[in-house]
Amino acid sequence: MKMKAEKVFVVSDNITSSLGFSTIENIRKIIARQTGIRYVEPGRFSHRTLPFALVNDGQLNKMAGIASILGHFTRLERMMLLSASDAISDSGIDAADSRTVFVVTTTKGNIDRCEPLWVLGEQIRNYFGNPNPAVVVSNACISGALAVEIAARMLRNGQYDHAVVSGGDLVSRFVVSGFESFLALSEHPCRPYDACRDGLTLGEGAASMVLSVCPPSGKTGNMVAISGGASSCDAVHISAPDRTGTGLSLAIGRALNHSGVRAAEIDAVCAHGTATVYNYEMESHALNLANLSKTPIYSLKGYWGHTLGAAGLMETVAVVHSLMQQRLFRTFGFESCGTSIQLNVVDQTHSANLRHILKTASGFGGCNVALVVSKIE
Repeated sequence: MKMKAEKVFVVSDNITSSLGFSTIENIRKIIARQTGIRYVEPGRFSHRTLPFALVNDGQLNKMAGIASILGHFTRLERMMLLSASDAISDSGIDAADSRTVFVVTTTKGNIDRCEPLWVLGEQIRNYFGNPNPAVVVSNACISGALAVEIAARMLRNGQYDHAVVSGGDLVSRFVVSGFESFLALSEHPCRPYDACRDGLTLGEGAASMVLSVCPPSGKTGNMVAISGGASSCDAVHISAPDRTGTGLSLAIGRALNHSGVRAAEIDAVCAHGTATVYNYEMESHALNLANLSKTPIYSLKGYWGHTLGAAGLMETVAVVHSLMQQRLFRTFGFESCGTSIQLNVVDQTHSANLRHILKTASGFGGCNVALVVSKIE
């Protein structure tokens, strides 16, 4: 084991979603105020007409064919392998190096095959010839962001020099029926933080991020690092969040302490923002407890829907590019604030002076995670 690292840099990334198959394409469409959410007729996932954000199958198979990622791979594996391949090709790292680890994140994996989740992790790392067992992170809706925190922790501790974090989930009848049983799905595209919010919109996608203890090769500016992170559990209810926000505020406080960044130095918060009634109310209390209720806050669920195990990772990639472009993204679907504690919701994409952005996520079972993502001068 090597000495502990001071910084963990974001070297490269990819977003594969209903908006496109690269980070550049996704961010461009977000800036253009385009959403990937579309209505799907009854019968495919539900007996109702509901909105979903789905990856285009024709384009997925075309790109998978070009990359020779077809054969025995499942639809989810194709999405994740395409995403990871794109990020790795831009990183300059050796994916087969023993000092590189794969951290794979998902909530349901190949649920239609009834496979254990570790099989998906092994499929991903074996494809790239990596000799280390894949670390699989599955912790409800915080899985993607938690995987970034776990990977960064392993790099800081000197266990590895590089980490490929790759995550993905699909919309399926199984997933939809679960959320319908909670009465959590809206019949309309989700409206984060809005007074008329009435439920979430499910989406699917994959994302990848390459982390390293070495700064990006050839770059002298626009470097971004994972400055700190922490997780917590409410231990209050099997599915509902602690309405006081105490658990999430604890994760935020620990992440700030870990990073050495004060609450007053956080320039924006990219929150979980699912558009359910209780999620936003809880987040507003948590941010107030953390002295962040007046900090600009935004949600990206209005563009991609809630992509489960991929969500926190996709959104962290977007945070990286928010810092690189010095731009805050509009909360798509938001019109008027509907939380008891007033929040400073970003309602228009605009330029901003950004150095530190806080990424938060919360999930079933009361799990929470917070990441501090920083631009390095």
